[in-house]
Amino acid sequence: MPADRQETAGETRLSADQSAPEVRLHGEDEVGQGSGLRDLAGLGIAAGLFALALVIYGDASSYPVRRSYAQFGPEIFPYIIAFGIVVLAGFTAVIAWRGGFEARARLNYSGLFWIVAAIVTEIIMLFAGTGFIAASTVLFAFSARAFGQTTHLLNFAIGAVMSTLLFLLFRYGLGLALPNGPLERSIDLLLR
Repeated sequence: MPADRQETAGETRLSADQSAPEVRLHGEDEVGQGSGLRDLAGLGIAAGLFALALVIYGDASSYPVRRSYAQFGPEIFPYIIAFGIVVLAGFTAVIAWRGGFEARARLNYSGLFWIVAAIVTEIIMLFAGTGFIAASTVLFAFSARAFGQTTHLLNFAIGAVMSTLLFLLFRYGLGLALPNGPLERSIDLLLR
């Protein structure tokens, strides 16, 4: 049975009722078609990736020379990672220049505010000595609010349980030192 073809605005696709796969067009992904406009944010991301690769390369080149039988040392892996990031940055720059990225929705300023507030509040709480559990609980609750969760008491309760479990895992399972506060000291006294 021949495939039905639909042509609209210069695009050719196989119809949906056919068993043949849908034909993808240049600049089109699973979500939608590229905007066709140069994407300054995408170019900025590509520049940031290039800068990150440069930092990784510079750090790896400062490693002391330790050659093994294979004639390379520990710097080989950062070099490989830097090369991979350069390749990704190149693809990102080309796609952004050609306008292949889909047009994005407007920035959610409220969500951005809550994420920044979560990070800043956690840093302040850690420096104030409240400890890992309390600071991570606030981080979780504020982050959940940023993603639209408005059940604040539930957010704090889930954050407290998860932070306590993470504290126990890191402190007693892995032996890592986390910032102590009154709650952490109480748990240490109970478990010793």
